[in-house]
Amino acid sequence: MLLHEKIGLVSGSSRGIGKAIAQRLLKEGAVVWITGRERGALERTHRECTRDFGDNARLFEGDLTDPGTIRTLLATVHDQCGGLDIAVANIGSGRSVMGWDVPDQAWEDAMTVNFHAAVRLSREAIRLMETGGSGSIVFISSIAGVESIRAPVPYAAAKAALLMYMKSTARIVAPMGIRMNAVSPGNVLFEGGTWDRKLGEDREAVEGYIRSEVPMGAFASPQDIAGAVAFLASDSGSFVTGANLVVDGGQTRSL
Repeated sequence: MLLHEKIGLVSGSSRGIGKAIAQRLLKEGAVVWITGRERGALERTHRECTRDFGDNARLFEGDLTDPGTIRTLLATVHDQCGGLDIAVANIGSGRSVMGWDVPDQAWEDAMTVNFHAAVRLSREAIRLMETGGSGSIVFISSIAGVESIRAPVPYAAAKAALLMYMKSTARIVAPMGIRMNAVSPGNVLFEGGTWDRKLGEDREAVEGYIRSEVPMGAFASPQDIAGAVAFLASDSGSFVTGANLVVDGGQTRSL
């Protein structure tokens, strides 16, 4: 088990990619805080994880875009577990306004969810990890932040900003023993997700897009992303920091 006795948390982990990440970290032996603001989904996921992994699955309900809630979570983790080894900043949403004429509020919403929430979580995680002299922070970005694809501009800009924040901050915190990396997924399919909805609306068009744009000709699964995160969070990636691991089936064209 790659993460035996490590303490971790995953923001936005009641469903989708975040849920798969939490489950993979638990499978690798970590104690993992599963978080979310939708109580029903959060409790269902926690029950599943408790069934499979026992007391290593912990629960925290709250809005982790809010600085005060983030501080409460980190204080709870410290009080109950004595420290933090892994923080995965997974909160994000690609829903925004398409085109160039984007209202200010849409820009603010995209930046809050896709950039500020991750920065705030990492800032508090660094404070806690610094006391222990080590830690790993992984951001879930997107290929929309790597190169121009068919995505709302505010979302793409927020994810690009997140990657530069990661790259720059990784150099600052490395002497503290803290590693910072990112995973940029391509098209991830899961029940209730964006691509699940789009398939329901126009399966032929979506499948044609995947065939033409993704060399491997398929969607990623949440488990594909979780595997990348587990590697970066573990000692297997002990000399990897400031890196962005793209998991997109070959879709992006930039090096």
